[in-house]
Amino acid sequence: MRKNHLMKSKSRKTINFSGKEIINRKVLGLIILILIYLIPSISVDAENKMIYSFVCPFFTDFDSISEKEFIDIWTNGVPIAGQVSSIAMTKETFGRLSIKFGNVHSALIKIRSQKEIADRLERIKSTECAIVPTNDLQPNWKRISIGEQASAPWDRDYDVHRDLLAVSGEYSESDFDPEKITTVLLTGTTALARTTAYKMIEKGITYPGEKIRDIFENSEIRHISNESSFWSVCPTPILASNGKMQFCTPASFIDLFDYLGINVVELTGNHLRDYDWPPLSETFQILNDHHIRYYGAGKNKEDAAEALFIEESGNKFAFLGCNIAGPEHVFADENLPGVNRCNMDELEKQVSELHAAGYLVIVTLQYYEAYSRTPTEQQEKDFQRISDAGAVVVSGSQAHFSQTMKPFEDRFIHYGLGNLFFDQMDRPVVGTREEFLDRYVFYDGKLIQVELITALLEDYAQPVPMKADERQKFLKEIFSYVK
Repeated sequence: MRKNHLMKSKSRKTINFSGKEIINRKVLGLIILILIYLIPSISVDAENKMIYSFVCPFFTDFDSISEKEFIDIWTNGVPIAGQVSSIAMTKETFGRLSIKFGNVHSALIKIRSQKEIADRLERIKSTECAIVPTNDLQPNWKRISIGEQASAPWDRDYDVHRDLLAVSGEYSESDFDPEKITTVLLTGTTALARTTAYKMIEKGITYPGEKIRDIFENSEIRHISNESSFWSVCPTPILASNGKMQFCTPASFIDLFDYLGINVVELTGNHLRDYDWPPLSETFQILNDHHIRYYGAGKNKEDAAEALFIEESGNKFAFLGCNIAGPEHVFADENLPGVNRCNMDELEKQVSELHAAGYLVIVTLQYYEAYSRTPTEQQEKDFQRISDAGAVVVSGSQAHFSQTMKPFEDRFIHYGLGNLFFDQMDRPVVGTREEFLDRYVFYDGKLIQVELITALLEDYAQPVPMKADERQKFLKEIFSYVK
């Protein structure tokens, strides 16, 4: 058993306005914005704040709105075309927010029950959004930032005094407690071989991670799916143009993992025994020497099937991984090291038992490769089966081509994240440069948010965060396949 503990009111009447009154409402909106930032009593300690979040349906392709746009909705009844048509909240939430934004509000503010809000946020194409207490968030909703405070309450640089939806006061119920948060970053295929390795020798071992280091540093648990074994006698890396499919990573390249602060490595990849078992055995030792925990492979069949246990900020995790695709020689047996072979019956049982024991079970599957945005019928069935058994996250590590996802109110399935560090520059199909890095936000024993971070591979080795237009185009494409 692998264990690890990481350090670490009354309802208000809706009023409709027209004509000259609209001008007065715009002035009122401006005054509200000024008062929010100038009145000293607003800036009290975080302990006296009730932190709310603005959320839209999960398959929303924008990430933020401006403070002016929010005030225009609240005060002036001006929607954001194609994005936000109205904002729902409970009577209690409205009562508290009206203290800050005024109890005179537009018809676009909808007072609804918690169930009505949840039902409407499940509508894929809906433009009705909502404001909810942050500790009531769900993974099938998307938190949208407002104004300059782009950071969420679980981010390192979050400033409660700049959060437009942090409301002063004393509240009877438990408010959001950052001490109960754990963020987990899951990533796609990493193979520090071929042209990626060549670029690392040419430009430095840390080169692949230099543009995304802050993404890793903003998570407590940082995962890599490493598909090429580290080996001290690895052949000199060569360019990928010869089509060579025998992978090996120089032992010194572990410095990239240290640079990114990786603390969890998945070993379910197809190429981990390309040079037979000695490199994989050395990989175990190198990871241990660098205090990096791993799962999905082991010194024998039994060891390979063990879960990795981590407890952080009161959240108890169990990581499980296996390979269903092969090749045959990669699997562990009774005597030799290798990768954990997927047995779906055994995996389902293992997940169910761990879930019943109170663990947040995260399962990563090295499935059959398919250069398709949507999962195969069998992939969908297998992932759903493991999710239904109690896995809070089921994630596909096999994909070189990013796939769709399926959010639920308490769990999440992502069929394939795409590559992370691998030299596929839009080959063998266009789209292999596009990548997801999934950041899971856990609070007090439950999953409350999934942030889809997007990157674009440059120079065969270096992922770069997508620009706003690139990101929106990519998300639109992925979400277009969701029915």
